[in-house]
Order: sequence, then structure tokens, then C-alpha cells
Amino acid sequence: MSSIDTLTEYQFNFTINSATGENDGGFLLTSLAGVTDEIALGIVAAFNAQPWPHGIVNPMSVTKQDLENRVYSTNMSAVPPSFS
Repeated sequence: MSSIDTLTEYQFNFTINSATGENDGGFLLTSLAGVTDEIALGIVAAFNAQPWPHGIVNPMSVTKQDLENRVYSTNMSAVPPSFS
């Protein structure tokens, strides 16, 4: 018997531009860790509100993705064995 598991991923991305060059960074948090839309948007707002040194542009953005995964059980007694 199959079931559906759902989760939401929040992909955070940022770039630091300075006189010495450009550096990209990012990280991923999920609803499994308790992250909600409000928390994800709050992280971005707090990051972007930091008083970065003069000349450094440091915007952060977040992308939200809702995922559904179908999880199957195995039936090893069937001939041939199968997923259900």
C-alpha cells in the first residue's frame, strides 16, 4: 500500500559583491525542521537588514517548493515480488 509524504523546501541564496570579487552562497531548510513561510521570509528580511560594510551589496532571496513523494511498500510474497 502506498502513501503520500509531503514537505516544503526553502532554498536560500545570496551573493556578496565587494571590491575583492563576488561570492555566492546558499542553504536549504525544510518544513521537516519546522520552517514555515513566516520563518523563511523572516530569515531573508533579517539577513537583508544587516548593516553590511559600505560598498558590499548582499541581497538574499528564498524559493519555496512544495514536494509530494509517493512511498511504496514491498510485497516480497508476490511472484514476482512487487511494490504496492
